[in-house]
Amino acid sequence: MKAILQIPIFCILLCFMGLALAQNQNIPIIFDTDFGMPPTDDALALMLAVQSPEIDILGITTVAGNNSLEQGTSDVLRMLEIIKRTDIPVFEGENLPLEHRVSEFAIKEYGSWYSDEAPSKPYGGFAKKKIEKISAAKFIEQKVLANPEKITIVALGPLTNIAMAILDNPQLSKKIKKIFIMGGAIASLPDGSGNITPNAEYNFWVDPEAAKIVLRSGIPVELSPLNVSRQSSFSKENYEKIIEVKSPLTELIKLSLGPRFLEDPHEKFLMYDQIAIASVIDPLIVKSKRMFVDVNDNKAISYGVSIGGFKKWPGAEEAQLIDVQYDLDWPRFIEIYVERLRQPLSN
Repeated sequence: MKAILQIPIFCILLCFMGLALAQNQNIPIIFDTDFGMPPTDDALALMLAVQSPEIDILGITTVAGNNSLEQGTSDVLRMLEIIKRTDIPVFEGENLPLEHRVSEFAIKEYGSWYSDEAPSKPYGGFAKKKIEKISAAKFIEQKVLANPEKITIVALGPLTNIAMAILDNPQLSKKIKKIFIMGGAIASLPDGSGNITPNAEYNFWVDPEAAKIVLRSGIPVELSPLNVSRQSSFSKENYEKIIEVKSPLTELIKLSLGPRFLEDPHEKFLMYDQIAIASVIDPLIVKSKRMFVDVNDNKAISYGVSIGGFKKWPGAEEAQLIDVQYDLDWPRFIEIYVERLRQPLSN
């Protein structure tokens, strides 16, 4: 009798999961990224996005961050050719943060956002595909105004492009449906330390002024901070499950992760941008809290630190309530992630 009862319950759970995904069909997004190859977390997130029928990528906008603008743009153009998605337009964005200028940080461990070096040749050579003629900020502005309250932005790097669009046209704040942001580290929640300074997360630290503009804009925001990334654990077993299937996409994954697992088969990797994309596809992957979040843009020791609280505090009177992810359903996430990346390329 017990076994008989378990079957309908299991079916109900599967139906519930399918319903959650079905309710998120054809979400039009703008994919804003500080891209890099061999596949970085931005590239691995883009793979998930293009393999997910719930998402319609209207355009990719590039920004300086982990890579220089030119390198990131070159890399994403080439990746789109490799995975046969040259139909997705690419718009080049801002090559510097709004104010942050620290040339000595243009070194590997701090990203190349201040580098003026010519882009190196991507895997397989430079792309034939070209960027679009208008800037990233202008594309964001035009696309949102033409489709009010319908466009979702997924921001996986510094928020410079989005801030520039808002500064150019403040009305965008009322017309963007939602922004999913990978950024910040909330010290008032567990695992809230930084990854570039003791308390600052990299994307917000690169351009704190832009982060503050976006978070204070009133646009509905869902934040994937470092707190939730630290609940992920991508293993060699997960990797091998994906690369069982041979495709241009899985070959890129081999290029990125293969040498690292060869060096240390027991290493576990955190997921960052992938969680932000996955939470667009399936909101049940994460749990969120409503919090006031602001960013310190005072050029001192706590520059770029994000601060979150359940009520406003002195100095943060303009902070807005946003959704802050704090809990990750890792089994649910990794099931979707592996399954999507094993699928034949979507066109």
